[in-house]
Amino acid sequence: MTGLTLAALASVGGFVRAQNPAEATVPRSVMSEAMRVCAGYIGAEVPEDLQIVGSEKEAYVREFTQGDLVYINRGRDAGLQPGAEYQIIRNIGPVRDLTDRGRVLGTLVQELGVLRIAEVRDTSSTGEITLICTGTVNLGDALVPYERRPIPTIRAYRPLSIVGAPTGRATGQITASQLSREQLVRNDVVYINIGADNGIKVGDYLTVYRPLATDPILRFRDDKVGARRSDGFPSDRFRTRDNSSLASSQKGYPQVAERTPRNELPRTLVGEIVIIRTEANTAVGLLTRTTREAVIGDRVELQ
Repeated sequence: MTGLTLAALASVGGFVRAQNPAEATVPRSVMSEAMRVCAGYIGAEVPEDLQIVGSEKEAYVREFTQGDLVYINRGRDAGLQPGAEYQIIRNIGPVRDLTDRGRVLGTLVQELGVLRIAEVRDTSSTGEITLICTGTVNLGDALVPYERRPIPTIRAYRPLSIVGAPTGRATGQITASQLSREQLVRNDVVYINIGADNGIKVGDYLTVYRPLATDPILRFRDDKVGARRSDGFPSDRFRTRDNSSLASSQKGYPQVAERTPRNELPRTLVGEIVIIRTEANTAVGLLTRTTREAVIGDRVELQ
């Protein structure tokens, strides 16, 4: 190895590859296309005139997954063509605003996967499930044309201010989450109750916060133990018990916290979301950072 430095030898041998400056600045998406196509949303109920009505395995299987062949109730009569891709969706049901129960935000639409048309007949077709999300596909699930939507790119790092003042821009609330998760962390998908009509657009970042002393795990009241289930959880799973270590022994706390004006105190910072889809009065967001678990009912504000 005389006459060659280690660095030169590595370079000649191809072990060291100089970084292309252009590669270092290539924007990266906040999520993959597979994650986006499985995100779901709250919006108008999807028509179910095109749907899965059978399968080669239906004699012994009622749920289908990636690679399975399924039969569709329309064919050339509806303009279906071999090779065309469709999203598999399921209308779950209406979603109401958490703070205004009389306001219906729309229908929760679950996105189940992607199907490619393999064979087309006059009034029916055969399709292969090429992508499956969490769960399975059932008979009766509907199909809509698969549309690739833009995915936001990761922006340059910005520190989150724990004591940041409100921006005065659009505010809303986390109304629901993908797969009905109750405690939410980074990379979880959430649905909020503001959308395009409120000026929200794909790529916007929103701060997630909650008012001071409203942590949904525990609220102090006159009793010495944790309060019963508080806002934000659809189940009793996170109720505190009589012997809870979270119980408060500060009997004077409710009087101070509830009767003393505290409007100027900072709110509790929870995290940040980026918008990946908008409807008229709702939007879908991806949690990009969290300081603690986010929950249903947490507030959001456009940055």
